[in-house]
Amino acid sequence: MAARFLEEKGFSTIVLTPTPEFHRIMGVPRTAAIEYPYGRLLGQVGDKAGQEQVLLETLSVLENARRPGELRNLEFTWPEEPKNAKWQPPEMSPLIKMYLEEIRAARRG
Repeated sequence: MAARFLEEKGFSTIVLTPTPEFHRIMGVPRTAAIEYPYGRLLGQVGDKAGQEQVLLETLSVLENARRPGELRNLEFTWPEEPKNAKWQPPEMSPLIKMYLEEIRAARRG
């Protein structure tokens, strides 16, 4: 919603997300999708080069998007199974809980 508000005020925005279906439903103008775990969307702690690559690729999507609602999948691979990441909280965030069924429906649909 913040991205839509900023766009209305004349600022170009991009959202980096592991749940692009949710952001499409919300009407985000430009989305860069990445299959990284929540809390680590730019990459692993201490991986400055990898984080920089993700950031530059995300900004490239912002620069090159040609139509409203454009979605691009970034071609990065997390080096371990997300379920094995020890840093994940014991329960999902309240926002994801609130929209979980909508996210599941969007993935099926």
